[in-house]
Amino acid sequence: MISRFALLALLLAAPAAAGEPLTAEAFERLAEGRVLHFSWQGQSFGAEQYFRGRRSLWQYGDGSCAEGVWWPEAGGICFRYAERSDTQCWRFEDRPGGFAAELVEDGAGTGFVLELSRRDDAPLPCPGPRVGS
Repeated sequence: MISRFALLALLLAAPAAAGEPLTAEAFERLAEGRVLHFSWQGQSFGAEQYFRGRRSLWQYGDGSCAEGVWWPEAGGICFRYAERSDTQCWRFEDRPGGFAAELVEDGAGTGFVLELSRRDDAPLPCPGPRVGS
């Protein structure tokens, strides 16, 4: 688990002022090669592992996983996952309570906010592809 000191150092290393969205480059520096764990209202929500080439692997709270890609769009970071047809866009910010990601729809924040609960380098324990029937 990441210590409060390490989390503070991580936040201070991000080149965005409080409330200012991270640029794609800053997000890439923060995430690439790491796993970010997110919580919602104090409960574990999921985790995402980030790879070179703006690829990712999201692990849902139930342990299932989905491969994805991300790209910058309209001041946010958008994601598309292999098993879904929709796109999700998030605004990643350093806020007074800590680092957060707010879901964005039609260019506006929705109020649905995930908090970064920890960051580590251990790969996600995602199962391989489904085989058989």
